[in-house]
Amino acid sequence: MRWHQTLKDRPYFPLFFPSRPRITKVNLQAALRWDDAAPAADDARALSINAIVPAYKASDHIEKCLDGLFEAGFSADEIIIVDDCCPEETHLVAREMGIEPIVFDANRGAATARNAGAAASRADVLLFVDCDVVVQPDVREKVTQFFEEQPGFSAVFGSYDSEPECPRSVSRFRNLLHRQVHVEAKGDAVTFWTGCGAVRRASFEAVGGFDDEQRMMEDVRLGLKLHARGEKIWLDPQIQGKHLKRWTLSSMFRTDLFDRAVPWTRLLQTEIGEASSYALNLGLRGRVSGIAVAGSILGSALSLLSPVAGLATIAASTLLLTLANGNFLKNLRRELGWGEALLAVPLLWLHYCAACLGFAYASLRRRSS
Repeated sequence: MRWHQTLKDRPYFPLFFPSRPRITKVNLQAALRWDDAAPAADDARALSINAIVPAYKASDHIEKCLDGLFEAGFSADEIIIVDDCCPEETHLVAREMGIEPIVFDANRGAATARNAGAAASRADVLLFVDCDVVVQPDVREKVTQFFEEQPGFSAVFGSYDSEPECPRSVSRFRNLLHRQVHVEAKGDAVTFWTGCGAVRRASFEAVGGFDDEQRMMEDVRLGLKLHARGEKIWLDPQIQGKHLKRWTLSSMFRTDLFDRAVPWTRLLQTEIGEASSYALNLGLRGRVSGIAVAGSILGSALSLLSPVAGLATIAASTLLLTLANGNFLKNLRRELGWGEALLAVPLLWLHYCAACLGFAYASLRRRSS
């Protein structure tokens, strides 16, 4: 039985009908119960792969994202778009490009959207791509080669490239900082990233996919679940995608505070999150940077009592922040010049200030609950 014929019988994922499909509810457990008659995978054949793209408010990016997947060698049948009730009707763009999307009638979040896309796939490998990312032309080749040569690994993810689309300083800073974190963390990982990350479908199903209730950092949690089960994950910065997002100071601060720091802290407070205490930006550089930010705030308060002592504390904290992020600042200077490197210092302070505030907020909320 062909997989799309099987899905046609499932009320939640009507992929191949001429009228616009609508999903009135999503039941992941039901969706992940596959046909028992499905043939077992043949180790001798080439690995099959599907690209899964959740889309919400994606009108500015979705066409470029899909063009990138086509250029990487994916056919329309190998791309699964999940329209998470986009106000711009992204499903129309997908159809114009030959892809029949899954369409939600209400916004359910990226985790549920990705689960729906995974449930609609029968491929060996699931490649998750954000709708504002354009994968490089060699992504499919590199992902497939990795899984063929590394049968002991269950997942692999990459990084942003070094040339974000938006030329503005804040956007370049934020995207290149994200890339730097992934480049420095190359190798074995305990987390996962859905910006451009792939996982074996069998391993994905074994841990129950993404947690629907996890509205942010659901990809990190998936990686932690895989790691807790003994699955191996690899971070390869050569698997790259171009980030199309335009950042502003306010959007960067809000995202770093509410969509990164707070959910990260809550994950750390769970049993499964203990393994992430040394992952990615939770390493030594991030912790030293947090201390530097706290020191500068302390110095500002101290300057009210003793200006000299306060300014000395602020200067020492700024130096510590600069040294902790020395590699990143050197790369900025080399690629973009001294101006961008100097501008990055206060942006780093704002980034880690949001991280400290998020940690404090989530910790206090836990103690008060």
